[in-house]
Amino acid sequence: MVKQQISESVKRFVREQIQTVPKLEVLLLLHREPARPFTLAEVANELGFEPDTAWEQLAALEAIGLIENFDKSNYRYHPANERLRSIVNRLAITYRKQRVPILSAILAEKPNKARRFVEAFKCARSND
Repeated sequence: MVKQQISESVKRFVREQIQTVPKLEVLLLLHREPARPFTLAEVANELGFEPDTAWEQLAALEAIGLIENFDKSNYRYHPANERLRSIVNRLAITYRKQRVPILSAILAEKPNKARRFVEAFKCARSND
């Protein structure tokens, strides 16, 4: 089976807006059932997250215009515009068929951040 190339726009969206696997999982959960309102507890339970983790992901997704929090306790997928709706649709399709490249796009950024953190300590120690 020949794998299709993941579009650069999806990769960029994942790296710049999604950034973490928990945020991706919350987005895709709400995307699968756009008409269904989810409570914080339901999101945490469905994904096996602590409530604080689920809340952080929901707040981040709301801040970038991908979900809405209506009546202060329910969340649902509701992109702010058609461009976001389109990119999330493409992301969801791609993720169903090719999880590893999507996860790699997220995780590829992490080693660089960790490496810079460690290097900062090395520089600080060498200045002592």
